[in-house]
Amino acid sequence: MISTKIGFKIITLLTFCIVLSGCGFKTLSMKNINNISLIKLDTTGNKIINYKISNYLKQALGFKTDNPNKITVAINSEKKRTIKEKNTKNEITKYNLTIISEIKVNVLEDNTSFTFTLKKLNEYKVNNQYSKTIQNEKRAINEILNVLTQDIVKNILLKMQ
Repeated sequence: MISTKIGFKIITLLTFCIVLSGCGFKTLSMKNINNISLIKLDTTGNKIINYKISNYLKQALGFKTDNPNKITVAINSEKKRTIKEKNTKNEITKYNLTIISEIKVNVLEDNTSFTFTLKKLNEYKVNNQYSKTIQNEKRAINEILNVLTQDIVKNILLKMQ
């Protein structure tokens, strides 16, 4: 009885190791970011969001530097605000904020391109003072953009490996 339990555990462990070794998992190497040069950046859609995304990408990917892998990026971003909650007086108390960005990357060296879409969500509370509500919305946008810009760079690095 004990030997069959041990045998079963060994077989399960071996099967698990074989499945994991053959799954194609690769770690993301951030050292490749120094080999990428962003040559051109086109943006459409929400200007404020695109401005913040483009500033981050220009810093992270070396805008117009002389790195071996040259790319052009086109970004189309859209911001949507929907009502999440209302109170008993039918007043809005929370909003959902969604930012959707479609990114198209052209790799100039081998003349290939790829496209991906990222969608990020956050929420913010409505305050009695309008200025506080605006601050809450800006804070929510900045939180989304921090995650979104990092995901854009990670996706570009993953697709170029």
